[in-house]
Amino acid sequence: MKAKIIKIGNSKGIRLPNEIIKEYKLDEEVTLELREDCIVIKPVEIDPRAGWEEIYKKMDHTLTQEDKDWLDFEDPIPEDWTW
Repeated sequence: MKAKIIKIGNSKGIRLPNEIIKEYKLDEEVTLELREDCIVIKPVEIDPRAGWEEIYKKMDHTLTQEDKDWLDFEDPIPEDWTW
């Protein structure tokens, strides 16, 4: 496939057909890998745990009675049982 280099402000770029953008799940940002003989365009990898820390901070950390019961639970391990 060929694409023309076009002027975009003070820079230059290429236009990708919408079908390619959808097929390769490209969004607002892409990752460019510069190799010796080519440039590879990839979708930005999203950290699946991104935002978890902020969500955790907003959570209610009050223990319910059921939580407290489980914390107090002792499972007797037979003396003859080994790991």
